Amino acid sequence: LNYARIPPAVLQVERHAYLQQSNLLRMCEEEGIAVTGFSPLGSSSYVELDMATKSDSALDEPIVATVAAKYGKSPAQVLLRWGVQTGASVIPKSVKQNRLIENLDIFGFSLSDEDIEKLSSLEKGRRFNDPGDFTQGMNSFCPIYD
Repeated sequence: LNYARIPPAVLQVERHAYLQQSNLLRMCEEEGIAVTGFSPLGSSSYVELDMATKSDSALDEPIVATVAAKYGKSPAQVLLRWGVQTGASVIPKSVKQNRLIENLDIFGFSLSDEDIEKLSSLEKGRRFNDPGDFTQGMNSFCPIYD
């Protein structure tokens, strides 16, 4: 950032309850850079690619189910709301109309500080989108996280 002629306005990174990237989020906040979290629901699209299993899904976490029931929301809505309330915009992927509508319906409620803490306790440092893994299947190699 010290040598950037034009500082970045937004950083888009993988961010979800299992990979919260708190230090990166803090640095971006200090530098005035907005953060957008892709894959905010975690592993769903990576299961199809054999880069995760169904058991890797934060949607199935008991903590998420408990918080969702408390607010009368779906687990996906709770995880998306957690992402927004903890300082990032979120860009969930879906092709199903009912899920697109549901994903937009996260601004009519707020999670309590206690529920934010409960959801934040899910941190595992679990990255699903690692080009070092999936580019090998494309006859390439790009280990950006090692």
